[in-house]
Amino acid sequence: MKKKITPKLIFSNLDAIICGTTLTLCVILVNVNVVFRYFLNNPIRWTDEVVTSLFVWTVFMGSAYAHRRHAHLGVDIVVNLVKGPTKTVIEVIVEILEILILALLTYISAQYVLNLIFKRGILFTIKDGVFAWGKVKLTYTDTLRIPKWYTGVAVPLGFGVSLIYSVVAFLRDRLHIIKSKAPVEAGSQEGGAY
Repeated sequence: MKKKITPKLIFSNLDAIICGTTLTLCVILVNVNVVFRYFLNNPIRWTDEVVTSLFVWTVFMGSAYAHRRHAHLGVDIVVNLVKGPTKTVIEVIVEILEILILALLTYISAQYVLNLIFKRGILFTIKDGVFAWGKVKLTYTDTLRIPKWYTGVAVPLGFGVSLIYSVVAFLRDRLHIIKSKAPVEAGSQEGGAY
């Protein structure tokens, strides 16, 4: 039975849609450039820049999508050696560390994007008691002269979405604060090896 396409369905799968779209565009552009370069002897100069940008979006949104589907590979040797409450404690510690690391990566990558937009990443300053906005100093790509933050924003977005998925899964599966109709089981057809 086909699912009816609704705005809610699109929004709930936006990470997969972005990942699939950017990957498809990468493949098309690379193949078109191969034809132009080797058969017509006239390469399209901007394709490398666009494909690199699209690939960054593919990687980070794909990572968030894989996180939602529990499809990231995990090393669970230590967890499988122990049983009972010790196993649960180790799993909870790992999940908390995962949330903290994702929060740190989101913060650091957001600073990186701010550095691409604002001079030294400063949004505002207070100089001599006067509030002043930071100086906008955009950095541009070499060929198309597109602001680099268009590509860079995929990094904190991907980490941020993964962080949201981790927090929701922790609140749902460990603390049972969030109710769910059908939680995703690790290793099920919904996900992969986690």
